[in-house]
Amino acid sequence: MRASTLSGRLFLILSAWTVIAVMVIGFLITADYRNSAEQRFEKVLIANVFALMGAIRQDDDGKLIGSPNLGDARFQQYESGWYWSISSTVFPENKLSSLSLSSQSLMAPETVKFNEEFQRQFPKMGANGTELIVHEAQVILGEGDEVFSFKVAGNKSEIDDDVANFVARLIVILGVFGFSLVLASYFLVRLGLRPLAGATRALEDIRDGKSERIDGIYPSEVQPLIDETNALLRSNKAVIERARTQVGNLAHSLKTPIAVIRNELTPNKLKDKTISPDLLLEQVGQMQDQIQIYLDRARISARHATVTSRTDANTAIKKLVRVIGKLNPNLEIIFENQQVEPLLFAGEESDFQEVIGNLLENASKFATSQITITASTLNQKNLVISIEDDGPGLSEAEAKTVLGRGKRLDESKPGSGLGLSIVKDILKEYRGEMQLTKSSLGGLKVELRLPSIKPK
Repeated sequence: MRASTLSGRLFLILSAWTVIAVMVIGFLITADYRNSAEQRFEKVLIANVFALMGAIRQDDDGKLIGSPNLGDARFQQYESGWYWSISSTVFPENKLSSLSLSSQSLMAPETVKFNEEFQRQFPKMGANGTELIVHEAQVILGEGDEVFSFKVAGNKSEIDDDVANFVARLIVILGVFGFSLVLASYFLVRLGLRPLAGATRALEDIRDGKSERIDGIYPSEVQPLIDETNALLRSNKAVIERARTQVGNLAHSLKTPIAVIRNELTPNKLKDKTISPDLLLEQVGQMQDQIQIYLDRARISARHATVTSRTDANTAIKKLVRVIGKLNPNLEIIFENQQVEPLLFAGEESDFQEVIGNLLENASKFATSQITITASTLNQKNLVISIEDDGPGLSEAEAKTVLGRGKRLDESKPGSGLGLSIVKDILKEYRGEMQLTKSSLGGLKVELRLPSIKPK
């Protein structure tokens, strides 16, 4: 696996994490084992001290007598590292010691104090540089008041050797465990990313023209990506099909004007100078209108097909209200937002502004004194925007007429008559709806339903 690939990065991360985890686990286990070994060692020393107390007594002269058998032959071996000694704190010459102790002293440093149970533990250097741990307890034997010191020493290197042997075994075990985890990580990464490899091959088939979509069953984590990719492929295909249709429609719509112009520019008419300039201008104007119509449709269609944006409807409407208000200072334009949450249009801001702007512009042409805009949401899936004016309004028949491209009922008002038709084209691409009804203000009410996005 290469580090530049996703699988390589995942494998390296998992491997590094495995190594670090194994090292940390090994350190913690070793520390815990050492602590347990030291506690066991300390318990052995304490047990031997109490065993000495039970095996020693005083004779009639107060001398120490007894033959302690601690069950460990090392107390009988010369300088074995395991020793015991008993001595009186009043008469130091009154003492007993193990055969292994020889002439060594187990004297404690002055800095080490007894605890409340008159016991203490301290390190001591023994013969041949052996590091010892000595446990000492002071007690009173018999009915007198003479205090005796009981000491048992053990070789600390035995703890180190025990821990070292344990660590050696642990390294082997954790090494095998870590290697198995790294190996498992390799196969998990390969198996886990196999669906992506399948998706890559499917995309290559699409690029080579062997397929039109990504087929197959994918994990739930990958399926949304596959669905979105298929949706994008369908969208691109639809854009291409619509573009072909628009080009075909444009070519068809230009046939008649071109035929008229060609018929008008015949050699005979050119020679006789009987060409009609008005007819030519009319046909050129029709051609220009048709080209603009299909350019607008293609632009709207392509932009909606790839839309991934959202528009704050509240902010966009307020901007348009300010613009229309400045152009028409005699009108009162009221905007009522009936929604507490943000109003988000699922589309391009320019499309939203073109729809609302055209409708507000039309309303301002016919309104007498007031325009009211209300906005709300329906089932959190659609924006509902109403634009009402107090103008003359429209009948049902007139409402159907004005929805035609370039149809105008009042030629005295400025404009091309394309406004509502452009709005209708945009709504069609966004699967929106528009209704023209009677307004409570007396004029026209335009109600829009547009796709919305739920606020995060």
